[in-house]
Amino acid sequence: MNIDCLSYFHPLQHGGGGEMISRALINEGRKRGHKIRIRSVRPNIDEGVGDADLYWLIDVFNFPQTLKSRGAWLHFPRALLEEIADNRPFIHMSNAYVDVCNLGYLPCSGNAEARCPHKSPAHLSRNLASCDFGQACFAQEPLVRKLFNRSALNVYLSPLHQQTIEHILGGRDMPGAFVLKPMIDSSVFYDQKRERDIDYLFVGVIGEAKGLATMRERFRDADIHFVGKVAPGEKLDFGTYHGSVPYKEIPDFMNRAKHFVFLPRWPEPQGRVVIEAALCGCELVTNQNVGATSFPFDIGNPANFAQANDEFWTAIEQLRP
Repeated sequence: MNIDCLSYFHPLQHGGGGEMISRALINEGRKRGHKIRIRSVRPNIDEGVGDADLYWLIDVFNFPQTLKSRGAWLHFPRALLEEIADNRPFIHMSNAYVDVCNLGYLPCSGNAEARCPHKSPAHLSRNLASCDFGQACFAQEPLVRKLFNRSALNVYLSPLHQQTIEHILGGRDMPGAFVLKPMIDSSVFYDQKRERDIDYLFVGVIGEAKGLATMRERFRDADIHFVGKVAPGEKLDFGTYHGSVPYKEIPDFMNRAKHFVFLPRWPEPQGRVVIEAALCGCELVTNQNVGATSFPFDIGNPANFAQANDEFWTAIEQLRP
């Protein structure tokens, strides 16, 4: 198939968790003989998106929360998204919540209201950066709803992710859904059967969204170690901080840890690090906001999701016109 992929962040040039998933899927699709052209906002790249058998939309919205962001005022042309939603065959893949919420993370935890209580005229920098000065819930926008309601297939990263987005949108007249299983390299993340000298470990951006306040309350006096960047404006005043390390070093930390801690304040679409830690043999300390633990199988057993990439492409190929 000729597939035109629209993704706000270019999956082959950005290294976020969502882009890692998209990149692996694109590479597999190309191996299967599909011609996949990519158009992105950051960076501004257009590989010749035009008539295609299928359009593949991935997190097409992304709204900065500060004027300092390089993404301020950058977006796909609205007319392009309207044309695809109205007249083209497409699938819609969500790696996050950016296509239903234009705030940072998901502060309503999926309990959306028509008038968003988390928006305010006082948040001037955020309002200017996102060009949104009202208080209406972003998910109420007609284009947002069309991108989900008219999609041939909505792709989510976990059962919790699907449940949260469908709840925001009202759950009515939703088309077919596909929950993508974890896509983790189990030849890199596995239990090395080593002696574990760290009681508790957290890996990721250290801040409010990932549950810093809860971790401070529960583990202030414990042997907890942190790996990752400290979010702007946050203060890490407990535990042992190892800084931000190369991705290739993460399996080593996880194989030293007895417990892996992940207590996000708001729903995580998946929580890739949780699956990586489970594969490395860590005992998980999580809460109800972790998409990874909503799968109906043992995420510590790689056999349960070894065919994730193939299952995705089989579902897409069944949509062939």
